[in-house]
Amino acid sequence: MKCYDLAKFTIYQVAEMNKGLIEMSPIQQALIYSFCENHDKAIEVLDGATLNKPEINIIILLAKTQMKAKRTKEAVKLFKKALDICSHSERGPHALEATVDCLYNLGLCYMDEGNFQMTYKLAIADLTTAINMDKNSYVAFYNRALCYTKIGELQMALMDYGIVLLLDAGKTVAFNTLVNRGLIYLGQGHHCFALEDFKQAALLSETNVNLCQATALCYHRNKEFAEAVTFFTLALSINPCFVDAYIGRGNSYMEYGHDEGVKEAQKDFLKALHYNPTCTKARISLGYNLQAQEKFQKAWNHFTIAIEVDPKSYLAYEGRAVVCLQMGNNFAAIQDINIAIKINITAEFLTNRGVIHEFMGQQQNAMRDYQAAISLNPTYALAYFNAGNIYFHHRQFSQASDYFSKALKFDPENECATMNRAIANTILKKYEEAKEDFANVVESCPFWAAVFFNRAQFYCCLKQYELAEEDLSKALSLNPNDALVYNLRAEVRGKMGAIEEAMADYNQALDLQEFAK
Repeated sequence: MKCYDLAKFTIYQVAEMNKGLIEMSPIQQALIYSFCENHDKAIEVLDGATLNKPEINIIILLAKTQMKAKRTKEAVKLFKKALDICSHSERGPHALEATVDCLYNLGLCYMDEGNFQMTYKLAIADLTTAINMDKNSYVAFYNRALCYTKIGELQMALMDYGIVLLLDAGKTVAFNTLVNRGLIYLGQGHHCFALEDFKQAALLSETNVNLCQATALCYHRNKEFAEAVTFFTLALSINPCFVDAYIGRGNSYMEYGHDEGVKEAQKDFLKALHYNPTCTKARISLGYNLQAQEKFQKAWNHFTIAIEVDPKSYLAYEGRAVVCLQMGNNFAAIQDINIAIKINITAEFLTNRGVIHEFMGQQQNAMRDYQAAISLNPTYALAYFNAGNIYFHHRQFSQASDYFSKALKFDPENECATMNRAIANTILKKYEEAKEDFANVVESCPFWAAVFFNRAQFYCCLKQYELAEEDLSKALSLNPNDALVYNLRAEVRGKMGAIEEAMADYNQALDLQEFAK
C-alpha cells in the first residue's frame, strides 16, 4: 500500500474508532471522509447536519463535496440555495465572501457539465458576477479565461490571463496562465508573444519537458535556431528518450547553413531512430539530411523504408521524388509525386510536380500544375515564382513581372523573385521600378555576383557605362572566372573608349571559354 493511501486508511480508521470518544463537528467528520475520498459518507453527514440546522457554511461544503463526487446537478442546486440564503441575510464580510465563493463554484459546475457553448456562457456569467464582487479573485479570472477560450472568444481570454498575471496568483496558476496564453498566441501566429510566455513559464518550471519543447519550436519558427537548439537540449536533459526533441533539434541544426550543423543533425536523427526505429518523421528528416550531403542513394533508401513503415506517408513519397529527380530518374520522380498528391493534394506537391515536368521539358504541364497550386492556395508564393519564370522564358515579360510581384507579396524576402522582376522591368523599360528592385537585392545580398552582372546590363540600357563597369568589376571580384562578365565588361569598356582594357577583357573571356571546353 502506498504511503498516501496508507495515510488515508489510517485517518479513516481513527475517525471510525473514535466517533464515540471524540466530539467532532459534522464539518470535521465530513472533511475527514472527503479527504479519504469517501464522498458518500461525507455527504451523508452533511445532509443530516443541514436538516437539523441549515447553516450557510455547511450547505457550501456539502455542495463542494457533491462536486468532488461528480454530482454536478446536485451541487448547482445547493450553491443556488446558498446564494438565496445570502441574498436574504444581513450584508457583511462573511455574506460577501460566501456569495463570491458560491458564484465561483457555480461557474466551475457549469464548466464541468460538458463541452457546450451554453454551459460555458452560464459559467462566464457567474464568474463575472464573482469578479465584480471581488476584483482580486485571480481564480475567477483564470477560470473565466478558460471558458472564453472554449467558446472561441480569445481576445477576452487573453485579457483575463493578463489580469491573472498582474494579481498575486501564485507559482502554479502563473505557470498555467503563461502556458495557456502562449498557446493562444501560437494559434494566432504571434510566435514572438508565445515565445516570451513560454520562456517565463520555463523559468517557473525548469523540469517541464513539454514546455521546453514548445519554447524550442517557437524559436525555430522565429528562425532563431541557436536558441531553439538550446531549449531542445534542455528538454533532452530532462528526458533523454524524447524522440520529438531529437528531431526538432536536428531540424534546427539543419538550418545553421554549414556542414557541421548538418553532421550534428544527422546524429540527432539517428538517435531518434535508435529510440523509435518506426518513427517516420525521424526517418524522413534523416532522408533530407542525407540528400543535403548529396548521399542520394542512402537518402532514397531511408525514404523507401519510411514508405514501407507507413504506406500513406505522402511526405516520404515527396522526399523520394525529390531525390529521384536529383539522381536523374525523372520517371520515378513523377510516379512518387503523383502518389503523394493522390494521398494529400497540396499546393506544395503540385508545385513540386510542376518542377519535375520542367526537368522533363514539359513546360505546358508544369504551368498547368503551377496554376492548379495557385487555385488551391492563392497565397503560395513559390507557385507564382515558378509560373513567372515560365512566362519569362517565353518572353511574356509583362505577365512574368506580374507573377513575380505576386510571389513577393506573399514572400517579400525572395531575392530571386526581386531580381527576376528587376530584369523583366528592365526589358519593359520600367527603369525606376527595376532600379529599386536591384538596389534592394544588392542591399540584402551584397555577395551575390549575379545581381551585379544583371544590374550592369540595366545600366547599359541607360547608357550609364561607368556604373555598369563598376558593377561588372564587383561581380568579377566575387566570381573571378566568369567569361560572360568579362565579355560584357569588354563591351562596356569599348563604349567608354578604353580599347586596351576592352581587348584584355575579350582575351580573358576567350581563355576562360577555351579552358571550359
